[in-house]
Amino acid sequence: MRVGAVKEVVRYPVKSMQGEHMESVEIHNHGAAGDHIFAWEMKDKPGDYLTIPKYPFLLDYEVHLNDEGELKIQKDDLQLSSLQAKEAETHFTERAGVPVSLVSMDVENEEPSYWEEPLLIATTASLKKVKELTDRDQLDMLRFRPNLILDVDGDTPFLEESWIGKELIMNDVVLHIKKACERCSYVNVDSETKEVDPNVLKTVVKENKNVFGVYATVKKTGIVRVGDTIEIK
Repeated sequence: MRVGAVKEVVRYPVKSMQGEHMESVEIHNHGAAGDHIFAWEMKDKPGDYLTIPKYPFLLDYEVHLNDEGELKIQKDDLQLSSLQAKEAETHFTERAGVPVSLVSMDVENEEPSYWEEPLLIATTASLKKVKELTDRDQLDMLRFRPNLILDVDGDTPFLEESWIGKELIMNDVVLHIKKACERCSYVNVDSETKEVDPNVLKTVVKENKNVFGVYATVKKTGIVRVGDTIEIK
């Protein structure tokens, strides 16, 4: 049964940094190709990473991962690359005020990524509803950090939660909608302006039991494109 179409495709090459919009993305068993494979790890606290709530400056930078696996980070005239990791580490150490290393995960060989499940999905109808409930003029979707942003037929908010346990189909790609995504203070930070609004999380907690979007695992790999029809089975 058709339920809508793919509005946007986004991946986040670096944990807690900006998303990279794409016209299409290859979906592997571990999720979107190039998604959540890098992070800024604190040298003095292995396993702890720079995150948006404490280090919102991470959102100042544009991030791009090329086909050769090179990570490029840019802000104004500054350009950094994973091929010159030491230079990048020096810059982010100075900005964070703590020594950090650029670390990566081999997600293709099933080494854990910086993500709870392979894919995160949300709908524009749900965003519109939260925008209304928070009485905001603007509410950016990327504060919720979904990979697939969907337009649903009928514009029903939170419809994606009714898909839990079902299969979502886009061309050859088949996803299993596994569970709801419970939210944290990440959602309070605007991905563009870095404005912090605690009312966003409070509203999601109060009005929708702290849920926005759903997690999915991959049953069949393939390519997802902007404009693809979505079916639920």
